[in-house]
Amino acid sequence: ENLEVHFLDVGQADCTLIKCDGYTMLIDAGEDDQGTKIQNYLKKQGVEKLDYLVFTHPDSDHIGSADVIMTKFETDTVFMSDYEKETSIYTDLLKLMKDSQIEYLTPEVGDVYPLGSASFQILAPNDEYEDPNNASIALLLTHGENSFLFTGDAEKSAEKDILYNGLNLAADVFHAGHHGSKTSNTEDFVDAVNPQYVVISCGVNNSYGLPDAEVLNRFRQNGIKVYRTDEQGTIVCSSDGE
Repeated sequence: ENLEVHFLDVGQADCTLIKCDGYTMLIDAGEDDQGTKIQNYLKKQGVEKLDYLVFTHPDSDHIGSADVIMTKFETDTVFMSDYEKETSIYTDLLKLMKDSQIEYLTPEVGDVYPLGSASFQILAPNDEYEDPNNASIALLLTHGENSFLFTGDAEKSAEKDILYNGLNLAADVFHAGHHGSKTSNTEDFVDAVNPQYVVISCGVNNSYGLPDAEVLNRFRQNGIKVYRTDEQGTIVCSSDGE
């Protein structure tokens, strides 16, 4: 069976749909003005319910449209970073979940969950951090011989902790950390992941100047093929396990 990973073009934000054998997972949910776009995309892909909904961390560009997604799609398991943020978007999300009697889990590093013929292992957060970016949930999705790494907005210190936790993080496809920022995607980390492909989720002419030139050069020097949502729109990878 095939696995599909859809990196949605949602501007300067993250949203990834994963489908495998009729099972589905959504990682992050873009900004709050992207809800209808994400909903329509999922519907077009035949998604009726989500087996997993992962909010890597509580920044608005990762949970903004969570309310729309959770209202429109039944969800089995919600994973959330244990980082609490004093923002209205985060507070509203917690209220919605409470009102809808949806409980979230903060997964443990090392835990493995099934997704049809694929599975994913939790790689982070490995510590408590002051910065919400570093508290991002990171996971490695494996389908046969193929693997995909997602690290949310994890920055240098969190990447270092992932490197030292002893779990496998080699991947064919790496969803670049923090939209291709140089506060993430460190040399040691990229070497350890050793991907063939990198996908960068970023907005056209975004005010942060991402992805960073230094990071793009690092990928190029390693012979990694780079795909970007600001240049190519939504990017779809498929894997047959080989």
